[in-house]
Amino acid sequence: MLVSRPRARSLRSLFISLVVHGLLILMACWIVFRQPGKVRKRKPSPAFVVAGGGGAPAVSQHVVRRPPLKLKAITQRISVKDKSAMAIMPKLSLPSVVDGLSQMQKLGQAGAGTGAGKGFGGGKGVGSGLGTQNGFMAKPVMGAMIKAQRVAVYLDCSGSMKPYLERVAGEIRKQFPDADVFQFDGARIVALGEVIVYGRSFHGVAPHIREGPTQTNSNALTPGGRALQVKIKVPCEKGSLGAWLDRLQVEPYDALVVFSDFQDGVRIYHELPKHGSKLIYSDSSYHKVNGPRRPSYRWEKAWVDTFTQGAHRAAPRLYLFSLQQEPQDILRRCVEASGGASVSVAWLRKAKVAR
Repeated sequence: MLVSRPRARSLRSLFISLVVHGLLILMACWIVFRQPGKVRKRKPSPAFVVAGGGGAPAVSQHVVRRPPLKLKAITQRISVKDKSAMAIMPKLSLPSVVDGLSQMQKLGQAGAGTGAGKGFGGGKGVGSGLGTQNGFMAKPVMGAMIKAQRVAVYLDCSGSMKPYLERVAGEIRKQFPDADVFQFDGARIVALGEVIVYGRSFHGVAPHIREGPTQTNSNALTPGGRALQVKIKVPCEKGSLGAWLDRLQVEPYDALVVFSDFQDGVRIYHELPKHGSKLIYSDSSYHKVNGPRRPSYRWEKAWVDTFTQGAHRAAPRLYLFSLQQEPQDILRRCVEASGGASVSVAWLRKAKVAR
C-alpha cells in the first residue's frame, strides 16, 4: 500500500529550508558590501612621536617597545694642575632607548657628542694657560727680564768679584729659588784652534793657563745641579767660562746667567807643528795679543747656531751681567741670537763705595 503524503511534506520542508538559507546568505552579502567602513581595522603598534624643532611636523615611527634603559647620572670632572680650577659636566639623563634608526636616539647621540667636545676644550685651555704662566713668565733680575723656569748661573769668583757675589746670588734666588749657582775662578774663554779648551769636543794637550778651585756650594744645588757639578768641576776649573758655556748650552736649562767684570776676555791658541801651542790672540785686559786670527772659528759658529734655538725654547737663553766692561763680541752675538739680555750692573760698585 503506497503512502504519498509524507513525501510531499518532505519536499515542502526541503524547499522551505533552501529559501531560508538563501535569504540568510543574501542578508549577509548585503551587510558586507553595504557597510565596508565598519569593518574593524587592526590597531597599529605603539609609536613614539618626536616633535620636530622650528615648527616642523612631528615624526612618527612604528617600533617594537623595549624596556627603558636606566642610565645613572654622569658627572665628568676635568683634572688640571690647579685644583681650584675644575669643570664639572652637567647631569645627563637619557630617555627610553629605541631602535637604532629612531630620531630620538640620533638626537641623544648628538647631544652627548657636543657635551664631550665642550669639556675637552675647557680642560685644554686651562692647562695651556697655567703652563705658560708658571713655565716662562718673565721675572726681573737686576734690570733684566729673565724668561725661564730652570736657571744655571756662573759667578766669576776671582778676587775682584768676591765682594759682590753674595748680593748677586741673593737677587737671583729671590726670583728663581731653585737656580743652580756655580762659582769658578775668572771668566776666561780659551780656544785651541777650532775647539774650546776643555769643552765638549776637546781632546789633546791644553795650553798652560791659570787654574783655580771651584767655590761652588754643592749643598745649595738641585739634585740635577749636583750631578752636573761632578761632571764639569775639573773642566771648568781648567777651562773657566768657555768650558762652562760650551757644556751647559746643551743641558736642560732655560737660561744661562753669567756675572763677571769680563776682563779676562777671549784667548786663542794655535797648535805648533811639533808640540805645544802658541797664543796668537787675546783681548784680555791683563794681556793683549793682536796677532793674526781667523775671521771665524768653528766653535764660534757652533755657539751662535745653538743659542739661536733659544729664541724658540729649544736651547737656553743667555743673560750677561757686567760689573765693569762690556762683554766680548762673541758673547754679545750669542745673547742676541738667543733672545736674552746683556746688562751693566756697575751701580753695584757705586753702592759699595757709598757704604
